[in-house]
Amino acid sequence: MRELFMKHKENLRDLLRFGLLRTEELKNPGLYNGKLGMIILFYEYSRYSEDILYEQFADEMMDTILELPDSLPFRFADGLTGIGWGITYLLREKFIEGDIEEILSEVDEKLSNIKSYNAAYKEDYGLYSAMRMNYKKAVVKKDLVPDSSYDEGKILGQIWNSCLSLSK
Repeated sequence: MRELFMKHKENLRDLLRFGLLRTEELKNPGLYNGKLGMIILFYEYSRYSEDILYEQFADEMMDTILELPDSLPFRFADGLTGIGWGITYLLREKFIEGDIEEILSEVDEKLSNIKSYNAAYKEDYGLYSAMRMNYKKAVVKKDLVPDSSYDEGKILGQIWNSCLSLSK
């Protein structure tokens, strides 16, 4: 995301101001247009700017993400697979700590209870699964280099764009 911060400096201040003031009010806990996307943005910006204020805010907001409503869809953009992907990303990048199996147990349980599978579900679940496998490989190898088998940069770019659209 560092490249996005540098490329879009003119939008960054408004986006961060919006995020600090309005993230708690967002109804969607998801990755795109939701709280988790803003949380990732804050963690990334904290590391980029070396400003702990943004990390502390993101830490506070993480507690609300782990309270998953029963009605959450499986979708990557605004549901369980995206939340699973985002939390795995935060663990892999060492923004948060914990046991991945414990943290994502509720997400995994809800995903395992889904009865009908369509092409969109398979694609969304595939993104989540690829990130989980990448995380497990990284832990074993102690190598946190992102796996290029899926386009993580594209996902982070979409998170950026969705956060930007929220601030307008």
